[in-house]
Amino acid sequence: MTHSPFFDRQARRAFSLIEMLVVIALVAMIMASATPALMRTMQATRLASTGDSIMGAITEAKQLAYAQNVPVELRFFKYADQDFPGSTVLLFRSYQMFKIVTVTQGVGPNAQTSESVQPVGALTKLSDGIIIAADVGLSPFLNGQNGQSMDDIKTNGAGGVGYSGVSGAKYNAIRFMPDGSCRKVYAQQNGFSQLDYGTLPLSFLTLTFNSGADITTGNLPKNFYTIQIDPYTGKARNYRPGF
Repeated sequence: MTHSPFFDRQARRAFSLIEMLVVIALVAMIMASATPALMRTMQATRLASTGDSIMGAITEAKQLAYAQNVPVELRFFKYADQDFPGSTVLLFRSYQMFKIVTVTQGVGPNAQTSESVQPVGALTKLSDGIIIAADVGLSPFLNGQNGQSMDDIKTNGAGGVGYSGVSGAKYNAIRFMPDGSCRKVYAQQNGFSQLDYGTLPLSFLTLTFNSGADITTGNLPKNFYTIQIDPYTGKARNYRPGF
């Protein structure tokens, strides 16, 4: 019985089972070694993108305060991870810009003045897996008096959840003044915010990856994104050691 030359050529071109298994094993090894590096690169990209977005919001708030001659506040909202119902760790996960206006209620000697906020734009949530550390050592510019935060309550009488859209959320804020300066909002008293210039070495906040636990200087990942804001000029710069 003779073999067709066509079938002989096809047989020579085919792979044996052992050869296919070797190729599959090599591909699996390459993917296993490359996947962690790829994931780290994707995380770093999200971290950089989120940090750049906040830098842009800072610039916008400063320009708006100057252009409209009104204080502009950038509020950072912190709350527990909603993907883990049992979590009690409060970390900053979103932010929004507000114009600050003074309102007067009543007339004559009984008139009372207070601050009111007007939202500018929409609430911005940080990218998945990215948070701003609430630890005083990592984000001192987002810590109020004695480390306290303010309750996220709408001031327009709408009730329900606050501006963050999350029940029980709190916030800390920085405020840009028409003269270009930036001050930390550390408390509320008699309808007005209490402001503090702060010092340049303590005027920063730190973005990093969400590990499900509180982030401190002791467990800060090598890859993080720090934003420092000059309290006298409102200019921001970043520091990214892991990039």
